[in-house]
Amino acid sequence: MDPVINHPAGYTLDDSGNLKKWRTQKEKLRQRLINRLIMRRSIAAIPGYEEAGSRLYTLGRVKRSGRADAAKQYTEEALQPEVEAGEIIRVATVILTEGEEGKYSLAVSVELPGGEMLDLEVSDTYGS
Repeated sequence: MDPVINHPAGYTLDDSGNLKKWRTQKEKLRQRLINRLIMRRSIAAIPGYEEAGSRLYTLGRVKRSGRADAAKQYTEEALQPEVEAGEIIRVATVILTEGEEGKYSLAVSVELPGGEMLDLEVSDTYGS
């Protein structure tokens, strides 16, 4: 598993911004998937992990009419290592919502082994 994607190991932020310990494998998986989506691809300085992360930050360079399709493609690319590892079966849905200039939110649903769906939400800004 990518060491960059597993950081921070075992903790996430609760609603009030305090660190809380992950309690279940599903919480660990959810955080790892979110990390894959928010980390910029090629930012890792660790040899062999240059492809970790996503290209979602480049959505601002895509024409508005093509952003939803690009968001789905970039999400599937970023989560492909989890598919290959058997942690998720597939990315089921990706819904892009654009807010103020340069801001977006992404609702993603992935299928887990056994057919259960796991929902993720990511908010970020387009890079340059």
